[in-house]
Amino acid sequence: MAEPRYDMLDPALEPLRSKGPLLKNGFVNHAPMAAEALVAMGQGGLAKSWVRANLGTILPANDRVAPLDPTELEHALGDPRRQDAWRSFFHQRLADGAWEPVLDEWANRLAPGLFAAAAHGIIRVGHGVRALRLDDTSLRRRELAEGLALWASAYQPLVTHRVDDSPTFSPKEALAKVPLVPLAHRRNEGAITTALEQLPHAQGFAEAISLVDVSGDLPALANDIASEFAQVFLYRVHTPLTAIVFTHAITTVAAILNIAPHVKEETIRKLVSYGWQTAAGLHAAYSEFPAPGPGDVPMETAEEIAVRAATHGDDHVIKLSEACLRFYEVTHDDRFLMVPSHARTMLPEIPFRDA
Repeated sequence: MAEPRYDMLDPALEPLRSKGPLLKNGFVNHAPMAAEALVAMGQGGLAKSWVRANLGTILPANDRVAPLDPTELEHALGDPRRQDAWRSFFHQRLADGAWEPVLDEWANRLAPGLFAAAAHGIIRVGHGVRALRLDDTSLRRRELAEGLALWASAYQPLVTHRVDDSPTFSPKEALAKVPLVPLAHRRNEGAITTALEQLPHAQGFAEAISLVDVSGDLPALANDIASEFAQVFLYRVHTPLTAIVFTHAITTVAAILNIAPHVKEETIRKLVSYGWQTAAGLHAAYSEFPAPGPGDVPMETAEEIAVRAATHGDDHVIKLSEACLRFYEVTHDDRFLMVPSHARTMLPEIPFRDA
């Protein structure tokens, strides 16, 4: 795989300076995340072209809204109507000084609502942090601010009941114990956030957060969770929707690992715990039994995955492929070399012109 060239990232992010967090169709703007993922895969030469090809789908930013007052923060949490005020607040907080304390404070505070905007808040933060730790530029600080604002304004806790001193299991064993939302209560035709609002109908899901012990080796646990959801992806993804859904299980864990070196241990443990809960919630809301099965999924080299993701052009394929490559580098789990191919067969190609 080609070496990442992060000097290519800021020129790709520059056209997004005037763009907001949402697309014209109401979904989340993935452009800055996809651009950073392309750079990380050594495909940075295409990042600027990819962004320019997708600019027309993004709503403009509204930077004229006053930042939230500190007395308003708690009331504004999870209120999408205050999104621009959150954006102004975090832009102000990150204008200068060390960014790590701001990240740690807010990642810790927002962890219970990690599922915000189908986890796009923490995913955007993760991409922003990885770029920012390599070079502290105004555009990369902007990315961190935008990600935190999305996370805070869309803050959405899942139904949770921790059980002290309960037995804990490996991610594979724990996933087998996660109850599913009954078919009669599923609302899987629209947004992922709507589907997970049905989790109270999955009797016992609230306790699922206690099934995994986060007191040990956190990177190893995070990698194990990602590996388990690579298996889920191969066996349970059979439609474009399920491909998008289970992409987020893997990329959420990748985002947590991007953030981990820059926050306190307490914060990391909270993030891994709620990251497991989010991935388990996607499984509970969307998995079907019996599993459709993996079919004929080829294993690809890292170089093939990177190049084919960039050529394919779909933002989920790009971000998922990059996350899988990073997990494979650490785990040597061959399933991560199979997931991107399966994703490309499920999601339509969106070619763009290299300009």
